[in-house]
Order: sequence, then structure tokens, then C-alpha cells
Amino acid sequence: MIHIHCRIPFEDPLKSPASPLKPAHHSSPPPCIGLITNPHSRRNRAHADAVQGIVANHPNIHHRVTPNGDAIPAALQEFVAQDVNILAINGGDGTISRVFTDLFNTRPFLHLPSVILLPGGTTNMNAGDVGMPGSLQQAVHRMAAWADTGKGRVERLQRPVLRVAGARDYDAIYGMSFGAGTVIRGIEYCHNSVHTLGIRNELGPGLVTLRTIWGIARKEPMFFDPVPVRIELDGKPDPQVRELVLITINSLQRLFLGIHPHWGSEQAPLYCTWVQKPARKVFRAFFAVLRGKPNRYVTQENGYFSHNVQQIQLWLDGAIALDGEIYQAAAAQGPITVSNGGDLEFIRIGR
Repeated sequence: MIHIHCRIPFEDPLKSPASPLKPAHHSSPPPCIGLITNPHSRRNRAHADAVQGIVANHPNIHHRVTPNGDAIPAALQEFVAQDVNILAINGGDGTISRVFTDLFNTRPFLHLPSVILLPGGTTNMNAGDVGMPGSLQQAVHRMAAWADTGKGRVERLQRPVLRVAGARDYDAIYGMSFGAGTVIRGIEYCHNSVHTLGIRNELGPGLVTLRTIWGIARKEPMFFDPVPVRIELDGKPDPQVRELVLITINSLQRLFLGIHPHWGSEQAPLYCTWVQKPARKVFRAFFAVLRGKPNRYVTQENGYFSHNVQQIQLWLDGAIALDGEIYQAAAAQGPITVSNGGDLEFIRIGR
């Protein structure tokens, strides 16, 4: 096979293999894009051939279709050999999490590439914050034109990536949105009762959020039954076991439909919000919670908490979610530790 290499400026190597990875900073390097496509994500099931047709014969785009997660490490290694400096991911939030996990755990690149997120999945929450706007085909066309000419309305955004350690049967996993409690029931409800109706994109989780608020307010067991959790924020011991209805931890500044359910005042990169019993005044409090602008009902006495942290540890039993994928936790095996795994630079090419 003949590989076309895209050269980037030489940079000094990392001081040691254990040094934290940081994005490479270049003075306008030529785009050399490695594109990973998950053919099973929702939009790709209908548009995979169109995507391939758009990027074909573009010497600065190397396209690899990964039929399963096990194919991702080999694709990343091939991109390293091709001097890729921008990694494009065409899939849903779960695909993004799997690519980030391999990217950070195996460290194939000497310096982390910049990242382009294409809206190839069902919900595309990550792409909604730092990814390409518009339809999948429109986004791929803009990316290809930029790769050819270097022209376009380019916005570069920095975001930390969550590192989640302690999930049963898994090493550290990486993503951008973590949840537990009724978040899990909401994901299941979305898959079983919303997506089956053909409702996609941000409207689906929006409807699930309304249904969840209604269920919490009415104390329906499916949505209100709490999960016993012990929490430590940034290593500060807290022996109490809290009855959590839900908890979310995000590095995103915008969730679906533009919500930002975080109002912590600390200077730290990860946004953490939880609701615990008694969860009073739900209807009057929750819409202020979703905006991240607490009103007089959003108080700790009523069960609403929000902090910005560097690290949070959770001792709990049951399911947790990272970018929509479900994992299991067991308090007896130790805490789930969510921390800042490192920053990535995201590239958004506007319309």
C-alpha cells in the first residue's frame, strides 16, 4: 500500500512517557486529517457511501472505516505513520468515547492531534458543543474543502476530557459526559420508548428530560428511587452516604437543547451537579437547574448541589454511564474516580 504523508513541523519529544499529554500547538500547519467512521452509527447507516464519496481522492484525508471498536487502535497507529495532525470522528457519542479511550490509554501520537467531531450518531451531544454544525454530509463537505484549501470559518475550542477509573472489568475510560442514578433510567427510556418512535437528535433527550422531571416530581419509582452514594470532592473526606436521585459530571459547556445544568463557583474544569432526597419543589426548581441559574428553590436544603471540581470519587453499586454507554460500579471494589484526563483542541468549521 502506498501512503501519502503530510508533513508537520518538528517538535521536541515529551520529557518522559509518563508526562501528561497536551495538544500540539502549530502555527497554521497544513491540515492532514485521519477520519474514523463507525459504519453502524445511525446517520452512517444511511450516508456511509456518501461520506466515502466526498472524501475520496483527497490526499490530505485518510479515511478508515472501523467495523468495531477493536479496529480503532490499528487505525490510530496508521494515522501516526501518515503524519496525521487532525483526528476526525464520524460516529455517535459512544464512538467518540471509544476513540478517546484508545487515544489516551495507548498514546500512539507523540502529541495529541486536534479533533473534529462529525454528527454521525443519534444524539450527537458532544458534537453539539464542540463539533461540526449542520447535517453529516454538509459537515464532511466543509471539512474536505478546508483540507484542500485551508479556507473556512475555523473555530478552535479547548475542552478537558473526563477520565473515569474504577468501572468493573474496565481500565480507565474517557469521554465528556458522565451520569448515574435516574440518568441511567433516562438512557434506557430513550432507547426503548423514544428512539423506537423515530425521534432522533436533541429532541429525544429533551423529551426524556421532561419525562424524568415529571417522574421525579411525582416520585415514580423508575425515576425517583435514589442510589446510595458516598462522595468525595477533590480529596475532601465526606463520610455521609447520600441518597442521590441523579448525578451528572460534564466537561461540555452546552448539553442538548443548549442546557447547562451547572452553577458551581469553584475555579475547576469539571462541572458536577447532583440531586438528592428530599428533592423538593421539583417543578419550580428544575428548569432553573437546567439553565444553570438557580432560583430561590434551588438550595441544598431542597436537595440541589453543584460544584466545579478537579476530581470526584463516588462509592456506589450499580450502573454508571459515560457518553451514553453503560458500565457497572461496585463500592466494595473501590470508588469510581472521575478526573480531568487532559485537554483536547476541537476544530469547528462553520457554515
